[in-house]
Amino acid sequence: SCLVALPAALLSVVLKAFVTRLAEDAEFDALGLSDPETVLGVVWSSVSSLLGFLVVFRTSQAYARFWEGTTAMHQMLGEWFDATSSLVAFCKRSKADKKAILVFQHTLVRLVSMLNAVVLMNLSSCNAEVDSKIPTVRAFELELIDAEGIDQQSLLAVNQVEDKVELLFQWVQQLIVEADV
Repeated sequence: SCLVALPAALLSVVLKAFVTRLAEDAEFDALGLSDPETVLGVVWSSVSSLLGFLVVFRTSQAYARFWEGTTAMHQMLGEWFDATSSLVAFCKRSKADKKAILVFQHTLVRLVSMLNAVVLMNLSSCNAEVDSKIPTVRAFELELIDAEGIDQQSLLAVNQVEDKVELLFQWVQQLIVEADV
């Protein structure tokens, strides 16, 4: 905090000395700036206006970035929902065994549910230096669709790997490619 406060204090001392010297100068009498209070008022007004403009500009930029990120996240989740629901719908015309179709559909929905949870936890973790297992633990706090339907060994693998999103996405792709439905 001293690194911020010390330069600001030095700047105000220099500015006060400059304003006092400026007020003593006879050239500024014609401009109506001979009174130190008038000079301070003009400086204060100028700095306040500039600071107000910067705060409004930065706030509007942050607001726009927030909504852009939120929109992208909702679009991503919507695309995954559309893909999953399309795959489930395509199974209606399949000639495969009904049990195999149900296993495929249930596994797909469980994996996409876990994928959504892990992605949301990765997005919500603010500190990248936090232990990589914490977002996974928090991901399983979200409501998942029948996570117990996935075998214990796979759940442990997701918990231990660092790139959880990539692993789950690969499992979804592999499930789709290897499905015989």
